[in-house]
Order: sequence, then C-alpha cells, then structure tokens
Amino acid sequence: MTEKKERGTERTLYRLGLAAILVIAAATFFIRHFHISLSGPLFACPIRRLTGLFCPGCGGSRAFSLLLHGKFLRSFLCHPLVPYGMAVFAVFMASHTLEIFTRGKIQGMTYRHIYIKIAVVLLILDTLAKNAAWLIFHVDLTALVSGTF
Repeated sequence: MTEKKERGTERTLYRLGLAAILVIAAATFFIRHFHISLSGPLFACPIRRLTGLFCPGCGGSRAFSLLLHGKFLRSFLCHPLVPYGMAVFAVFMASHTLEIFTRGKIQGMTYRHIYIKIAVVLLILDTLAKNAAWLIFHVDLTALVSGTF
C-alpha cells in the first residue's frame, strides 16, 4: 500500500472510531436513563438456543461489562477478543489524537493485518475452549468466569 493510501485508510478508521464512541455514549445514556434491561430472552443467543453450542460471540457482552467494571482478567477469560479489541482501539485512537494535536510530530499507530489475525486466532481458540468445556465437562466457562452460574 502506498503511504498516501495508508494515511487515508487510517483517517477513515479514526473517524469511524469517533463515530463508534458517540454511538456507544448515546446508547449508554438511553439504556441508563430509560432503565432498559439488556438481559432476558430478547438478548439470548439464538445459536446457543438452537444448537446448544456457543457461538463465537457468546460471552462478549459479559466480557464488555466486566471490562467496564475494571475486571480485566475476568473480562479476558470470559471473551479474550473484547479486552484485546478495546486495547487496540484505545491505543489507535489515542495515538491518532496525539498525531492531530502535535500536527504530525507524533505518528499515530499504523494499521497492520496482524491485528486482525490475532483477533481471529483469539476468537477461534475461545469458541473451541468454551464448546469443549461444555461438551466434555458440561461446564459453562462464560457463566463460571462472570459469576452468573
């Protein structure tokens, strides 16, 4: 990729990150202000209900909640992609914000395909571990880690 194209891609990712922050802040406001419950049958995983197996996203909401409550290790154990993704996102956004404020004297984090590859490996390993624990030992690792069993 050329330098100019990389910088354009990173600017686009930065803008999408800012938009994501705004959407999450607005959703958090509405959920708290209107006391919206995020549990129950409406939010249950349809793949888990239909197959009895964990999907690649199972545990993500719990991991996000644990992360927001400062329980980093439990969040990682519940779904490792969540804290990994948040860490990469935070470093990316902070470094590009610094780049803007320093007018390019400090370079922002450069996107690398390895970040996605690591995420895919974490997702696959997490899904395999949860399903193996369930099928072999009948243990729901997500509930065990989050304390909701």
